[in-house]
Amino acid sequence: MSLDAIKAFAALVHADSELQADVKGASSANELVALAASRGHQFSKATLLREHAKAVHGADDQALEGINSWGDALLHAFGASERL
Repeated sequence: MSLDAIKAFAALVHADSELQADVKGASSANELVALAASRGHQFSKATLLREHAKAVHGADDQALEGINSWGDALLHAFGASERL
């Protein structure tokens, strides 16, 4: 349950447009963790929340205003894409 697992899942998302849609539709951290687990990437909600907070700590307000779901948060924080 590590940052490496989150980053690996984010890389998978970046490479798979169908998975991108599923991730963008995630409405909760639990849903995102379950989606990652279904693809073989194990990390806890606590790890996701902790690492996400670290990743967006210095983000400007404009970038943060564009986050509308947990999927958007993952993509923004872990570099899966510039803007999907």
